[in-house]
Amino acid sequence: MKAISKRQLVRNPALVSHLKPGESLEIADGDSKLIVSRPKRQRLTAEQIEADLKRLSAGDPHLDVQAVLNDLRG
Repeated sequence: MKAISKRQLVRNPALVSHLKPGESLEIADGDSKLIVSRPKRQRLTAEQIEADLKRLSAGDPHLDVQAVLNDLRG
């Protein structure tokens, strides 16, 4: 974990915005310390994505997409 002072943060705020996923930054301000971190991105598998889509569309009525396309074309 990289440590910087509050003064360094004020002079260069890009230090916080350029954190990579999984990195942390400790900002010292007198006796107290503030820890800023960017969480790691969670990669979803195809099965997890499908499960999320099914969960989101569980209450939706059945839709005949081909009929909608034919209606738009004609």
